[in-house]
Amino acid sequence: MYGRRRGLNFTSLISLIIVGIVAGVVFVMVDNQQPSPANTQMGDNQTIVTPTIYVEPTIPQETPATTMPTNQPTDSPPDSTAANVGQPLNSDDFLPEIPEGTSLFIPSAGIYAPIVQAYLDGTSWDVSRLGTNVGHLEGTSWFNEPGNVVLSGHVELADGRQGVFATLDDLQVNDIIVLNSNGQERRYIITNIDSTSPDDLSPVMPTTEDRLTLITCGNYDFFQDSYLERLIVVATPIS
Repeated sequence: MYGRRRGLNFTSLISLIIVGIVAGVVFVMVDNQQPSPANTQMGDNQTIVTPTIYVEPTIPQETPATTMPTNQPTDSPPDSTAANVGQPLNSDDFLPEIPEGTSLFIPSAGIYAPIVQAYLDGTSWDVSRLGTNVGHLEGTSWFNEPGNVVLSGHVELADGRQGVFATLDDLQVNDIIVLNSNGQERRYIITNIDSTSPDDLSPVMPTTEDRLTLITCGNYDFFQDSYLERLIVVATPIS
C-alpha cells in the first residue's frame, strides 16, 4: 500500500522564496561583470582608441631686430672720400657747387668762358654737355682749397665748331690765367705745357701744392677718328 503524502508546510515555502531571491541577485551581479559586446566585437567593426599625445607648446625665441636706416643726424658727417672709384657717385658728394658767374679768362689765347661743374660718372667725368663752357672736374680742388684745381674743355664740338680750348696749344710758359668766382679773382702763371696719353690720370691727381691744371684733347687721328693725346697746361697761383 502506498503511504499518504504530507502537505508542504509554511517554513519550507519561505526557504524557497529566499533561495530564489539570492539566486536572482547573484545572476544580476554576474551579468553586469560581463564585457560589453560593443567593446569585444572584432573585425571591421572593432573600435580603435587612439591615444592622445600631449605636445608641449614651443615658446617663440626672441630674434634680434634688423637695423634700419634712420634719418636721425649722426655725431660726425659722412666721409665723402670713402666712395669706391668705379661706382657711380651722387653729384652732391662733392661740394661746393660752382657759383653762377664763375669764369676762366686767358688773355693770350683769347679764351673767356663760364665754368660749370663736370660731374664724375663712374670712373670718368661726363663732359658731353659742356658745349662752349669750361668744366671743373668734380672731386678736384677749388677756390680757397689747397690742391689741384682741374678744368677741362673741348677742342672741337660735335658739329665741327671750335671748342673753348681750341687755342690752348697757343699758350706759352709764363702766360697768365685768371679765375673769377663770387667776386674773387685768382691769378695763375703757366709753368709747364705737356702732352700725355688719354689713360694717364696723373694730371688730375691731388697735389700738396696749389696748382691749376687745364686739359683738352690733342693729336687728332683722322683714320681712327679719335684724339691720341691729352694736352696738359699747369699753372701756379701768383695772387
